[in-house]
Amino acid sequence: MTILKRIKTTFAVIAILIPLQGALAAQERVADLLHLTLDRALEIALDDNLSVKIADEEVVRVDWLKRENWYNLLPSLSANAQYTNNILKPVFFSDFFPGGKMEVGSTNSYAVTSTLSVPIYSHALFKNIQLSELELKSALESARNTRIELIAQVKNSFYGVLMMEESLRVLEESYKNAKETADNIKAMYEKGLASEYDMIRSDVAVRNITPSLTQAKSGLDLSLMQLKVLLSLDLTAPIVLEGKISDYGKEMIGQGLDSAADLDNNSNLRSLDIQIEKLNKTTELIRAQKLPSIAGFGNYQLQMQSQDFTFKNPWSNSVAVGIAIQIPIFNKFSLNLKEKQTRVGINQLNMQRELVKSNLSIALRNSLNEMKRARVQLESDTEAVKQARKGYEIAKVRYNTGSGTLLELNDTEVALTRAQLTLNQTIYDFIKARNEYDKVLGNESIKTDNNTYNN
Repeated sequence: MTILKRIKTTFAVIAILIPLQGALAAQERVADLLHLTLDRALEIALDDNLSVKIADEEVVRVDWLKRENWYNLLPSLSANAQYTNNILKPVFFSDFFPGGKMEVGSTNSYAVTSTLSVPIYSHALFKNIQLSELELKSALESARNTRIELIAQVKNSFYGVLMMEESLRVLEESYKNAKETADNIKAMYEKGLASEYDMIRSDVAVRNITPSLTQAKSGLDLSLMQLKVLLSLDLTAPIVLEGKISDYGKEMIGQGLDSAADLDNNSNLRSLDIQIEKLNKTTELIRAQKLPSIAGFGNYQLQMQSQDFTFKNPWSNSVAVGIAIQIPIFNKFSLNLKEKQTRVGINQLNMQRELVKSNLSIALRNSLNEMKRARVQLESDTEAVKQARKGYEIAKVRYNTGSGTLLELNDTEVALTRAQLTLNQTIYDFIKARNEYDKVLGNESIKTDNNTYNN
């Protein structure tokens, strides 16, 4: 009896633990689900995206290069120890010596030398430091451009997912309506109230929606994967995006458009300006190489010689200090040719800057025109959805009462679906144009609230 009670108790505990374990697992899955707003997605991307990290590492590398050039201004100290075995000793020749010559030195020679060098004046060295500062400025601008590009990509991808979700919802609603109509017609056909032709046509309408539904699901999965790549998330990590793309349509109406925006913050133009500045500094560096350089030096030497391999003999010291002046006199005109090459490069960059600025102005105008077009079309598309929905409801009632045809009902269903998809695409077109507008202007703010374009 006791064993039976134990068995019952064990089963009772298992019966309690299994649902509890399932509940805990469900809670864990919910906890792992990442809910993303656009601002949160941008923050994650700027913190974890590999392109941003690579750009930041380049800034660190160039900063070390700048410090290296500054350290060239510090004195340099080196030491050298040398042992020499004079197998055949050097000789002095003189008629006063027996045989006309005399060996000099000992078999073993030891020397310890220390050299100190102090740069006093070198114009080229200072120009190198200025160039390294421009390299750092260029790396910072490149990192800024990477962030601007990433922000635009994340925004496009985020709203692209929302558009795909809304499009999938529209197709699912269309499928549901078509399936409901097909089921009703099939029931009416079985009662002799509908023709076989209507039943077949309604079934075909349902099957025609299925490929579009499957394609939309695949597109949504691909869009989510692209967003995860931009955020450096695991491709299997579950995420949920907050908001609907239809909500953004209300904000489009109230946004003004600035047609006289300034391109000074555009990252491409700023990078070209830095490149021009670097070439100008390179020209100064080439000229600086024609100037003299002055350095101080000091030498200390400790040496000793012995016939046997021993360190017992006395050591002798010598110290010397001085100033070295290096004056370039003739360098085969190479510096002049280098300067001319650099000036040609400056002219090329100036012309390239004008070309890039013209193209950016066109891109900015195109983005503005696209936003204006989308905003105008939004009103038409919104009204089209209302009319299409009303037409579908009327056709549905007419068919159910016998005064309408199935063809009329299918046409209104297709028109409603097409109008809803067109509305979503219009909103997304405006968002992409606005993101391109921000990228051209060089806007790097990740805040998405209160984005206004004043006209």
